[in-house]
Amino acid sequence: MIRPHGDPREHDSDPRTQVGAERPYAPLGSLVLNASVVSRFRHTLTRVRTEWRERGTAYEIARVLSSPARRLFVRVRVEGIENLPATGPVIVAANHLSFFDSILLMFDLPRQVRMLGKAEYTDRRLTRWLFVGAGMIPVRRTNLGDTTHALAQVRAVLDEGHAIGVFPEGTRSRDGLLHRGHCGAAHLAILTGAPLIPIGLVGTDQILPTGARLVRPFRTATVRIGAPIRPDELGVTRSTNRARRVITDELMSAVRLLSQQDYVDSFAPIGPRVALSPT
Repeated sequence: MIRPHGDPREHDSDPRTQVGAERPYAPLGSLVLNASVVSRFRHTLTRVRTEWRERGTAYEIARVLSSPARRLFVRVRVEGIENLPATGPVIVAANHLSFFDSILLMFDLPRQVRMLGKAEYTDRRLTRWLFVGAGMIPVRRTNLGDTTHALAQVRAVLDEGHAIGVFPEGTRSRDGLLHRGHCGAAHLAILTGAPLIPIGLVGTDQILPTGARLVRPFRTATVRIGAPIRPDELGVTRSTNRARRVITDELMSAVRLLSQQDYVDSFAPIGPRVALSPT
């Protein structure tokens, strides 16, 4: 066949461009480069996962993704926002009536709060993604090693100027009463200088009662934020047994006024646990 003059195929002798021609192997340097890229990607992915677990880097993502469900099914009122410092280390301490309490404290306050919560909440993949990604510090109360590690994490979070959330009662109140507080929060406040912020939660036990699996929609929860309690202003500078108990009783008194619960001077009943307060 006679090709027209100037046909580009006339000069196409490169086998790589011919149909059906076998392509040469990639140079060794290219393979090494690809392996390096894969290694860096894996390293980055590992770092992201570690930060997700350890530092709650997915907080904004979890807050945004959970917002439609929270806004659609539950009405939340937050009172006393001016009592919560916008910056600096704080220890948010609330009464505990429902699993829903943790969700309110993590997502409905004007600043991020990293909760100290039961490791059992992270046994399921969805709740692990939501809570750990949002900054929850899981503690398995029967494991002393977990408790020690968690307290070290809490101390680091406060030293970095962030907010920590705790439930001084140690577990949910199954009788609706406000129980005597454990002294761990007071101990941390004395050691770090972080103020204690008392919070009263109202109505969460009607939204998600103990033992219920589904939220009861179209109900209202109220978050009442009280004035900060600063150990140094009460003349406390050392973490002694007496000082911790005085601060804790002051805290629980403030929580009682905010939550409007009846108070009982006994710890909430719970199974085997490791106390978060120092011995």
